[in-house]
Amino acid sequence: MRSLSVLVSLGLALVLVPPATSVLAADMAKLTVAKECSEYAGTVPSFCTITESSLPAIKAGTKVLYYGPVTNNPAFSSNNVVLDDGAGSTAMGNCIVDFGAGPKGICAFYAGSGALAGFMAIVQVSVDDKSVWHWDGSYTLAK
Repeated sequence: MRSLSVLVSLGLALVLVPPATSVLAADMAKLTVAKECSEYAGTVPSFCTITESSLPAIKAGTKVLYYGPVTNNPAFSSNNVVLDDGAGSTAMGNCIVDFGAGPKGICAFYAGSGALAGFMAIVQVSVDDKSVWHWDGSYTLAK
C-alpha cells in the first residue's frame, strides 16, 4: 500500500510541477540576425560577419567563427560556432546546415560572456536570393 501512495504522490508531483522547458520558453524573446559570408573560406576557423541583429548585444561587425568538424563539404556543414564582437562579448553554440535543402539549418547557442553572458538561443538558418544568411528564432539572456 505504501508503494501505491508513493506512486500517486509522484504522479501528482509530475502533473503539478511545470516542466523547466515551459518556464524557459516563457522567457524567450524573438531573435533575427543577418550575416554575410563573402570571406568564408571553408578552413578552420572560417567566418561570416553579422550585418544586422534584433539583439543589441549582437552588434553589426560581430564575427561568426566556424570551427568544424565539417566546414567545407558541398552537402552539409556541422560546426562548433563562436560569436565574437572583438571587445570581450562572445557566445558558443553549434550549427548544422543542409545545403541540398535550400540551404536550411539550425543553430543552438548555450553559453556566453560579456554582454552575451547567459546567452541561449535556437534559430533556423536560411539564405535569401541575395546570398544574405538569416537566423530566425528566439533567445534568452541571464538577468
